[in-house]
Amino acid sequence: MQVTWRPFELHPEAPIEGMPLEEYFGRGRSDRIRSHLESIAAEVGLSMQQRDVIINSRRALGAAELAREHGKFEEMHLALFKAHWEGAGRLEDVDDLVRIGAGVGLDSNELRKAIEENRYGAVIDDNRHEAESVGINAIPAHIFGRRYLVLGAQPYDAFKHVLERLAEDR
Repeated sequence: MQVTWRPFELHPEAPIEGMPLEEYFGRGRSDRIRSHLESIAAEVGLSMQQRDVIINSRRALGAAELAREHGKFEEMHLALFKAHWEGAGRLEDVDDLVRIGAGVGLDSNELRKAIEENRYGAVIDDNRHEAESVGINAIPAHIFGRRYLVLGAQPYDAFKHVLERLAEDR
């Protein structure tokens, strides 16, 4: 199986500093989202420090694209997830992104410049438009065998079922 991570800016409308979850979703839905994520994380033993902010991910996605060009995408991807979900970094903050990137071996000056000039903006926009054209409007989104789309955080059995269907199709 080959996995290709592609950038998808979930909330391009969010200001660069982010926006409060309650402002975007309302209190009730924000509480349900938070509870759902906490229960999923607890089931698999993940540590999560949720922020009550919808972030603007454009800078982080651009940082990951620079890492991809330098053969460090996997390391950067993991470091960004860890920083976001464990509360060790703010992915909308240039200084935090540079610190995270330096930690995986990226050149700090090059990374800062790429983020500040939005070097990968067109790549991010093109990927979002392509994803939306095939019905992707949530993250995570997984496409299997170019036929099956699994949207959002799903239990293990959902993925197992799709893989079984792919095996049957062959």
